[in-house]
Amino acid sequence: MLGLPLLPLVEKVRETQPQKGQQNSPHQEMNVRGAFALVGIPLGEPLFLVDDMVDSKWTLVEIGALLREHGSGPVYPLALASLQGRDS
Repeated sequence: MLGLPLLPLVEKVRETQPQKGQQNSPHQEMNVRGAFALVGIPLGEPLFLVDDMVDSKWTLVEIGALLREHGSGPVYPLALASLQGRDS
């Protein structure tokens, strides 16, 4: 509807534990560090980074940093739902 292209730039390359099971924010960060890799080349333009559900938000931080390090423009994260504060 927005006329924006879908760019499959990122792929998960390592299994991780559920973020809600981690003891604290540093553990959540380490859980996702290195778990994603680029499979496409960012074109230096702004990007929406869309995730269906987030808990700690560290996945968005990790992928956003990866995209920026490889030449994307500004990265605007968007989560469709938040699981933060939920037990399930």
